[in-house]
Amino acid sequence: MPPPPHTLPTTSPATIIVLTREHLGDLICTTPALRALRQRFPEAKITVEVGERAVSILENNPHVDEIVVRPTHQGLPGKFDFVRFLRRRKFDIAVILDDCADFSLYVWLGRVPQRIGLRRKKRFARLLTQSVPFDFAAHEMVDNFRNVVGSLGADISDSTTEVFPTEEDREAVAKKWDELGIEDGDRVVGFNPGASAPSNRWLPERFAELGDLLLAQPPLKVVLFGGQTDLEFSEKVRHDMKKTPIVLTGKLSVMELAEALGRCAVVVTGDTGPMHLAVAMKTPVVALFGPADPAESGPGYAPGHTVIRKVAGCPNCTKYVCREDRACMKQITASEVAEAVFAYLDSHSHTVPAE
Repeated sequence: MPPPPHTLPTTSPATIIVLTREHLGDLICTTPALRALRQRFPEAKITVEVGERAVSILENNPHVDEIVVRPTHQGLPGKFDFVRFLRRRKFDIAVILDDCADFSLYVWLGRVPQRIGLRRKKRFARLLTQSVPFDFAAHEMVDNFRNVVGSLGADISDSTTEVFPTEEDREAVAKKWDELGIEDGDRVVGFNPGASAPSNRWLPERFAELGDLLLAQPPLKVVLFGGQTDLEFSEKVRHDMKKTPIVLTGKLSVMELAEALGRCAVVVTGDTGPMHLAVAMKTPVVALFGPADPAESGPGYAPGHTVIRKVAGCPNCTKYVCREDRACMKQITASEVAEAVFAYLDSHSHTVPAE
């Protein structure tokens, strides 16, 4: 796709405010646009306003100078506080990396002179000084958000996502690896069985069946990942397995999870934040999709990943809600996922790094 037409700022901006989404995977998919924005305006101070649930994704990002945390439940007073913040700071440009119409209102009320964002919804679109048409045929976030900064003359050719674990994160995961008996030469397959949307979850008994198939081929090791909200689902997978996996569900920070996923040979996951985290860490993923469209939210913006989707969504389902009790996901078998995993293992020699 050719880059969108752009209108260059008349002067180089000194300060830029970027408004982003609040979910882990969404923010990871925003990182190519942030990198391109930094390359376009290397001298500007870039402030990113981000939801508190995903703030750790940007805490070590070299393309961001300042982070402003948006509370998950800020209410109307919090929104007025943000407008006052914008007025007080007098930013030169507001870049909206979301299709939330309300963001256009906030930056207009905040008196930011240049306001750039996506044109997907009519509400408040006229409040933007420069709008970019939403491309429904492109990746919802990686491509559309790059198009926004491309309208400012940025080079948007690189779609690589990125996260930046610290040395402390690497040391913490190395210690856990040692405690868990994961040795040099072991090939680790990561499972991320949970997802915030229930329709994006493969069945726990299928994950268990897959784990047993993989562990029948030593020196493979299977590690279960996920957050605190995934504990029950992860325990169901562990309980149903005949062999014993390693369980790290709920035991890692976000950036420790990134480092751990980066040490895996391959990760099996649904459409969820850790899928994008693994992609950002250059780990191959086998992504299992149901109602959600992988063209919009899958890992296709990066090479070397496999998407398994049996049908193009359930007939009676919306994008996010499956009304057929995961009928799409039930059609994905453990044997075909195992085949995809073994294909990666046969073609890659990604082993546990030596300390």
